[in-house]
Amino acid sequence: MRRPLLTATLSFCPSLLSALLFLFSLSLPLHASAYKEVKDVNVWCDTSMRCTLSLSPKTFDGVTSLSLLRANKLNNALSLKFTSQVAIEDGTRFFLSIDGKDSLSLIADATSIQDNGRDYVETNPDVIDWVVTGMKSGATISVKQSGGGQSVTSIFSLSGSVAGMIFMDEYQDLLNTPYALQVKGSKAASQRLAISAVDNREQVPAVIWDKWFRDENAVCHFYNNSERLGFGDGFRFSLRAGDLYGLPCGSPGAYNQIYIFFHVPLDESQSIQMVPFILDGNDTAEDNGPDIWNIDFNASTYRLNSFFKGRGLGDCGTLSRWDLHEEGQNVFFEAVEIREKGECDGDYAGGPNNWPISWPVR
Repeated sequence: MRRPLLTATLSFCPSLLSALLFLFSLSLPLHASAYKEVKDVNVWCDTSMRCTLSLSPKTFDGVTSLSLLRANKLNNALSLKFTSQVAIEDGTRFFLSIDGKDSLSLIADATSIQDNGRDYVETNPDVIDWVVTGMKSGATISVKQSGGGQSVTSIFSLSGSVAGMIFMDEYQDLLNTPYALQVKGSKAASQRLAISAVDNREQVPAVIWDKWFRDENAVCHFYNNSERLGFGDGFRFSLRAGDLYGLPCGSPGAYNQIYIFFHVPLDESQSIQMVPFILDGNDTAEDNGPDIWNIDFNASTYRLNSFFKGRGLGDCGTLSRWDLHEEGQNVFFEAVEIREKGECDGDYAGGPNNWPISWPVR
């Protein structure tokens, strides 16, 4: 395992996350499963039970966001991510300081720089511990980025960090356990749900990638050379007889990301199938897949929500609910209800959960 270079003072303090509100709004998933804003902290958790805590910068010149991420697992779950408007190169140095005192130095290399050249991801537990400790005790963290002949500094507020950590602990069912970020205790952690994030093409089975994503004319092609799967939250959910994959299909529009679902059987003699979506006994999917957008999947209840926004405000559109069924080798979603609001009039009408039911017809 790579161990990044730690220099300077590895004391108790440090850092964390964030994003300029505007930049944050661009990076927020089109449909977060849970979201909370506390003072200068934003926390969102996605379908795979992964949570991201970000801070808003007070001033920025270089690093525009810092984010603390925790995956849906107990060990080695935390990572730290910097996003910069200045290219991050091999050898770029980051100098972190809490309230102008305690400091930490990191050096970027090929394993920490993401393929867009603007993101740096750190997984060293010592660094993460330093950052989390600083989140609890400091008021600000400064991040100085040096490389490519220039040096730029950003300052982030840590206000709201503790409340954000408690929200993460609660959402991931880790309160009062040894794995909690803030409210630690001796309670045994519950078994993790068998769901994980799918962010990169290498995590997608080759059969699926080759048929649905690779070629420029493929239904789900992303029209870029990135290893990432666009801006959607892909996931893999383990069932009794195989795995369910929910993947963003193609590049998103202004407000909506379409998804496609596959069942990959454990029995390799069985073929990989696109998962049917059953409405009134019929499969709604055509050759290009079902009409499923901006998803929220609950791995505990097997309930999938799809919300197509009529416009960015979210005051109109279609909300559909589907239940996942596994019957032997047959895996399918069956419609529960569909709610719609056609008028984009600025009236949220209580939100999609309270819009008129268009199906089943009553």
